[in-house]
Amino acid sequence: MIQSNFISLICIFATLFSSSGCTSAKENATDKKPSQETEVPEEEQKPGDNTPSDPQPEVHELYLRDLVLESTILDMDIRYSVLLPRDYYEKTDQRYAVVYMLHGYGDNQNSWNGEWLHARERITDLEDAGLEKMIYVYPMGFQSYYVNRYDGSFNYMDMFVQEFVPLIDSSFRTIADKQHRSITGYSMGGFGAYVLAAKHPEVFMCSAPLSMSFRTDKQYMTESASGWNSQWGTNFGGKGEKGEGRLTDYYKAHCPYYVFNDENRQTLESVKWYFTCGDDEEQLLIANDSLHVILRDRNFAHEFRVDNGAHTSTYWTNALNEVLSWFSFYMSGGEKWPGRNIKEPHVPEISFDANGAYKSASFNNNGTLVLVAFHQMDRSDQVLAELSRVSGNYALLPCDLDVRSLSEWKEYWSSQYECAKTHIVALGGAGAAAMGLQDQVKQIVFYDAALGEDVSPVKSCKYIILNTDTGVNYRDMGALYTACKRSDCSFEYRVAKGTDDPFKDMLRIIETYKSLFNF
Repeated sequence: MIQSNFISLICIFATLFSSSGCTSAKENATDKKPSQETEVPEEEQKPGDNTPSDPQPEVHELYLRDLVLESTILDMDIRYSVLLPRDYYEKTDQRYAVVYMLHGYGDNQNSWNGEWLHARERITDLEDAGLEKMIYVYPMGFQSYYVNRYDGSFNYMDMFVQEFVPLIDSSFRTIADKQHRSITGYSMGGFGAYVLAAKHPEVFMCSAPLSMSFRTDKQYMTESASGWNSQWGTNFGGKGEKGEGRLTDYYKAHCPYYVFNDENRQTLESVKWYFTCGDDEEQLLIANDSLHVILRDRNFAHEFRVDNGAHTSTYWTNALNEVLSWFSFYMSGGEKWPGRNIKEPHVPEISFDANGAYKSASFNNNGTLVLVAFHQMDRSDQVLAELSRVSGNYALLPCDLDVRSLSEWKEYWSSQYECAKTHIVALGGAGAAAMGLQDQVKQIVFYDAALGEDVSPVKSCKYIILNTDTGVNYRDMGALYTACKRSDCSFEYRVAKGTDDPFKDMLRIIETYKSLFNF
């Protein structure tokens, strides 16, 4: 009788466990191997079909939507989504680095993989091209800017560091240390990517804010009351204030202009930093570019990129191409980022006329005189050869400013060739001379150019502003961009990866952005 009751109890427990349909986030991603058999219920078999169906493997979801953290700190549920590597359920002994991806103001935990942003597809494409497989985590950030609210009423950052990161590490096969965690985000999420890593450098190895939403002090002081109160005042204090009253101590404790200082240097330098912003941004590039200047001035190592684009999903999706590779490089133990797909410049062979000029194949009197201005540049012929890749009707005219002034060169070359218009390419120290002729030409291309004190663009001229993030004249190039933006002048602004060879950088940048020149 006792044995019969014992067997009955075993049967009851077996039935209960086999019929359970509850699956937690952790159970969705456990180390269980996929079932090799699937029994087809008798009622689902086709009439007259007495042949057992073929075994079907269990299907596991890779994108886990709307999982829930029951936060004690915030006393509420925090939803999040997770994208697992495609081999996660097969390589059950493998652990993975983690990338936290934060959304912008008004979005949610699924916005990175929603109607406009398609991070999963881009990640798949990059993995197919060789990117290391990683786990991607998308938390709900509300409108918190990912900080603890100034009055302690909504301590989001504490929740993130004390509850959320440990939950991810306990629920999935992560490599649970600083070396294998990175963080990125767009707009408000860009600020979150910066501030979480800055305030908790013990948690993250790399931080890559995309179009980080923040302002200069001057911009904050003049922000509309509605904009200030709804986004900034609510989180950093000073709600209802105007002018300097908005620049609270709590704001300064979180603003990157104030945080990147010598007192915090040791901890901040334990994080790798990457910032990017589109040149068509309404306000944010002014703030991001000025942060780049501050970081250069204060000697904080970082990557900085400016490319074509605005505050758009396209810009942020394209930014992942380098950002995720950069994450993987450092989380795998890399020491110095070499850049993505940087190739040696291949300078074409060209012929110069008796005057030392290069004329395009279609050159005639309706073309453009292009004054290529420089100071004592060795290999200037290679620069002209690289510029010859530009399509159009033009003559490239070397102007060594140690021989003649740029005005004298313009007069000289105009006497040799009759053309409808004049452009300038100003390299390095030739920038100020080019600005002196800006009202006489249609376009000036600046590469890492020194401009002097007077940076006042005119609307009759278009400005192509090119540099690397290691360029010598970063302040002047940033100042010209800002002046063009504020005066509504026509411009294009690009900042690319710099290397240890400035001359090759110049050739590479000319080749990369030659379509902008429009000679």
